[in-house]
Amino acid sequence: MFDVIKKFAVQSVTLKEARENVEEMSLAKEMGIYIILFLILYVVLVVVWTMFGYILGPDIANSFISLFSFALIPILIYIYVTKIEKRSWRSVGFSKGNAISSTLMGASIGFLMFLAVVAIGFALGQFTFRGFDFSQAIYLLPFLIGFTIQSFGEEICTRGWTLTYFSKRHSLLIAILVSNIIFILPHALNVGFDMMSVVNIFLVGTLFAVMFLRFDNVWICGGAHTAWNFSQGAIFGFSVSGNPTPSLLKFEQVGQNIVTGGTFGPESGLIATAVIIAALALMVYYKR
Repeated sequence: MFDVIKKFAVQSVTLKEARENVEEMSLAKEMGIYIILFLILYVVLVVVWTMFGYILGPDIANSFISLFSFALIPILIYIYVTKIEKRSWRSVGFSKGNAISSTLMGASIGFLMFLAVVAIGFALGQFTFRGFDFSQAIYLLPFLIGFTIQSFGEEICTRGWTLTYFSKRHSLLIAILVSNIIFILPHALNVGFDMMSVVNIFLVGTLFAVMFLRFDNVWICGGAHTAWNFSQGAIFGFSVSGNPTPSLLKFEQVGQNIVTGGTFGPESGLIATAVIIAALALMVYYKR
């Protein structure tokens, strides 16, 4: 499998531009610089969350503000990549001419993946359907915008910046591993986080890395990430990484946590594991 992924990387314009005019640097030094930059980024986000939470109240801060604050990530990364690293915005995965089509393709993949999780869970008796709540429809558009900002922010940070940052001087395997670790860490303090959460977030991070390399852009990753989160929370009514949201449909997890994901949400259960692995295999081997 990894040999196929490396072929995607060889053909990637994104990685080619990221590796231009690169000075030699040890992995330890590069990791140290990255950690400092990541901590600065994280501290800025926490300050924004805290500030708006104090002004608007904790209920609002825990939903919309936490999502919309991710808009800071592409801004800060753009400044660093273009002004400090002196590389193009294309080297982060922002290809031209296919932004809409790639985002929609990713959204279709993300929605179908989570729909498969729900269908399997319902068929196995692990999920039950409690009905509709059309009064929550007013929240759909704000949460769609919020999840779009949050998902693209995470993808720009992990795949767009982190993966390309470490692939400049080191192996693709190291770049994917580090980007996956960075993808996992912010979830560690969420409600219901456990070892299955680690496994599934790592797997879906690998899936997004393959998408990033195969289609040579960050748009498709952001679209898939957005559709997965939005479907899980605002449509089907599950917690998204431990965070509940208003939803149009009301599903409940009635099976064992290891299967359904428990309070963290279905993305932390064995059903999601099977769907992610199947999607990863298709992404690597499906020829069209």
